[in-house]
Amino acid sequence: MNEITAIIVIKGNPSHIHQSISAIERFVDEIIIGAVDISVSLSEKLKKNRKIKIFALDPSVPFADLVKEKLKKKARGKYILYVDPDEIFPQKLLDLLKRKSDKFDYFMIPRKNIIFGKWIRHSRWWPDHQLRFFKKDNVIWPAVIHPIPQATGRGLTIPAMEELAIKHYNYDNLGQYFEKSLRYARTEAKKAVMENKKITIGETFKKGLNEFISRYFSGEGYKDGSHGFVLAVLQMFYYILVYVSYWEEMKYVDLDKETTPQEIQKFYADGLKDTNYWLINKRLLYNNNKLKVRLLSKIISLFHL
Repeated sequence: MNEITAIIVIKGNPSHIHQSISAIERFVDEIIIGAVDISVSLSEKLKKNRKIKIFALDPSVPFADLVKEKLKKKARGKYILYVDPDEIFPQKLLDLLKRKSDKFDYFMIPRKNIIFGKWIRHSRWWPDHQLRFFKKDNVIWPAVIHPIPQATGRGLTIPAMEELAIKHYNYDNLGQYFEKSLRYARTEAKKAVMENKKITIGETFKKGLNEFISRYFSGEGYKDGSHGFVLAVLQMFYYILVYVSYWEEMKYVDLDKETTPQEIQKFYADGLKDTNYWLINKRLLYNNNKLKVRLLSKIISLFHL
């Protein structure tokens, strides 16, 4: 098999980094680490590993996707393995990648997200396939927020099986969630200002509502219990963070003079109508309530402009 380079972007002192590196160490030939404000003690410990090469990154880099292509150019391997510092690759997965590497140009790998201490099995968090292993010349990572990698050649989507899934310690607590969300929201807001793109409260509410409905109802987040509900709310709130960050970038000017109480009412009416649809679609109602819900949705449709 040709040489493999692992690429990891580390910020601060992530708690799972040593476990993450240990899991892949025998699988790869070199490990390139993009370091953003990591501690001296962590840096010194990493340097003891002969496979590791550390490249200091600008502390202002808001997220790893912006620098993946830059770090990829430093790799000597024909194959690239992207690893987040909070991800653990199981041995069965690595064995499969080794067996199949000559037959495919890139691999979509399922990821098991551990959020607030629980594996989230629904809510659009599973199987969460990620492009993590590929031939270096067959994938380009756009330097944008929430990028969609541009892959060419023959790809393999690995089945959504727990034993073949990356274990991802996504968020341990609310502090981590809000820190990352605010960082992404501010980056998105600054990009909108630079591109002269207006962000409206109407657009914000629509995106937020779609996020909640798609995760909690369509994505069956209700099966994840309190975790599913809270995560759907938090993902909805992300768009509010983008809006207020945009407002901050615009120096707190009155952004939505045209916004009326009726438009706010429309948001809640749309939410009720969509919720009713999924309550019926997912069979979450008792039979004697279905007619009432259908009737209510009809009334909303008739009188809602």
